[in-house]
Amino acid sequence: MNKDIYKIRKKIIELSYNSSSAHLGSSLSCVEILYSIFDLISNNKKFIDSEVIFSKGHASMAYLSVLEHFKLIPKINSKNYLSNDSKYWGHISRKKKSKYFKFSFGSLGCGLGIASGLSFDFLNKNINKKIFVLLSDGELNEGSTFEAAQFISHHNLNNMIILIDNNKIQSFDKTKNILDIPYIKIFNQLNFGTFAVDGHNISTIKNVIKKNLKSPSIIFCNTIKGKGIKKIENKIESHYFPAKKEDLYK
Repeated sequence: MNKDIYKIRKKIIELSYNSSSAHLGSSLSCVEILYSIFDLISNNKKFIDSEVIFSKGHASMAYLSVLEHFKLIPKINSKNYLSNDSKYWGHISRKKKSKYFKFSFGSLGCGLGIASGLSFDFLNKNINKKIFVLLSDGELNEGSTFEAAQFISHHNLNNMIILIDNNKIQSFDKTKNILDIPYIKIFNQLNFGTFAVDGHNISTIKNVIKKNLKSPSIIFCNTIKGKGIKKIENKIESHYFPAKKEDLYK
């Protein structure tokens, strides 16, 4: 395992254990996706001013741990995460004058609509910025997501890169048992550039992002829910239960 990814996963598991925080599986599945985004923002001039919309806000432990890793926020610990008078919570909360906390995300299905509004505004004002949007695969079931997708397609909002944490499990069941929809086919029909990649392969994710894309793009990142803790990988219960002492990385 990449040493940076190891440290981030270790941090997530510690946060979950120390705070009894749920959504462990959801946080562990999207580590490499977030790492890829912020590595490009931190090290590639083309992406340095990018906006990040972290729509799957329930996986805040991953978002916070990656931001900490890239030194974009102070260290996260038991005093400032999920405790009395905490600065950071189990869902992403808006903070004034904070570049990476412009919006709150608890309810799912909001992120793509917010991102489409930003994208439309940037293009109309000739603001040369990219917008990264990270959605959960369950959010593709939301009507608001497809309203936004149609708007994006109609206006060809090609400054937007949408990434799906496609871990194939949502709240109570496997995603295919809730709504088995051919999403890639649908987004192709909406004239999106669509890609399917290994969501735990950083170089692959980054290479697709760096393509000179001329249409709105959506990257289905195939991931494993609970990645890094074998006994909960691909398990529905990883959505609800916090880490246990035996899960802690040494």
